[in-house]
Amino acid sequence: MRPLTRAAGDKVFRQGARTCGLYVVKCGRVHLERVGPDGERFIIYRAGPGMSLAEASVFSDRYHCDAVVAEAGAFVQIDKAAVLSAFADPDFARAYARQAAQQIQAQRQALEIVGIRRAEERVYAGMVADLLESSVVDFASALHLSHEATYRALRKLVNDGRIANPTRGTYHLRP
Repeated sequence: MRPLTRAAGDKVFRQGARTCGLYVVKCGRVHLERVGPDGERFIIYRAGPGMSLAEASVFSDRYHCDAVVAEAGAFVQIDKAAVLSAFADPDFARAYARQAAQQIQAQRQALEIVGIRRAEERVYAGMVADLLESSVVDFASALHLSHEATYRALRKLVNDGRIANPTRGTYHLRP
């Protein structure tokens, strides 16, 4: 294991680089990003404190995306060979598979939410799924909406009494 610290905007790894292992976020946030055909960057995964990323790299020669630090923090890089050898331990293998299954479930849920057509309902579903973790701009990106459409939907949900806005930039579901 190798400790790392990175500033916002730094890359933990780049698409196409040789894989060296997976990472665990101790504090801060990292986004896995790809570049679309038109050059636009889009986030395919968000990792915060206690979360891991690049698990698939253990079984691959090259990273399939960029890991961009969204919020400065500390990370631990776990060597690829160490992870592969740890699979001999059934408890480790089960825990690794459980975490992968949870990530798959979360990604499927995110895809279902993004498939909701009306911005207001998509934003509400994102609130229910607890996707508003940091800024509204990041939340909008996770929902594949513009931040303007997200703010409008949040305002309508507040006005309709479905969510609360106790302080600027803070939103939560009403009980």
